[in-house]
Amino acid sequence: MLPPSRPLERAARRLLRIMDAGATRLYGSAWNPVHQSGTLAVAMLLVLIVTGLYLVLFYRVGSPASSVARVAADPWLGSWIRSLHRYATDVFIVAAVLHLLRMFGQARSWGPRTLAWMSGLVLLGAGLVCSWTGFVMAWDSFGERLARDGARMLDVLPVFSEPLSRIFAGDGNVPSAFFFVNLFVHIGLPLAMGAMLWLHVSRVARPVL
Repeated sequence: MLPPSRPLERAARRLLRIMDAGATRLYGSAWNPVHQSGTLAVAMLLVLIVTGLYLVLFYRVGSPASSVARVAADPWLGSWIRSLHRYATDVFIVAAVLHLLRMFGQARSWGPRTLAWMSGLVLLGAGLVCSWTGFVMAWDSFGERLARDGARMLDVLPVFSEPLSRIFAGDGNVPSAFFFVNLFVHIGLPLAMGAMLWLHVSRVARPVL
């Protein structure tokens, strides 16, 4: 009897063949982004780290929305780098999900590849958290909604003594400590992802980055 995951692996392989064929027609075999999804995710992570280090120089936890607006208003460098940082996040998430799908479809989620698979899931999860905190940093209507929803989800976990959603209760300003913690997570996680990336490829023979 086949393991329960085998039918899902076959379905993933069929989906990958369709995507590979379409991308090869558009970009050619050597530049197929679906085939190079892992390398593309690493490249986007490097872009995010470099552009993020520039943007953090202008971010102020005491006035998050206005500091982001000042960066976006700079037509020469700030606006361009912020846009690059924003859309590199989307490419990273999409490339990481495609890489996960490829590894799963090729039955590389168990056996000798278990460590790479588990560390890859951690990397994807950390990337999603970084995306979440990045939207919150902008503190527009969408970022504020994400912060409130995130606080309600964390309140379900028996971790904090007081509900985090109380931060947003009432008409008062959100304390600067919230934005400082959000900024710390947004900066600290990508640095930790660099160490996790080494673990991710440590069991892979001749990884091509």
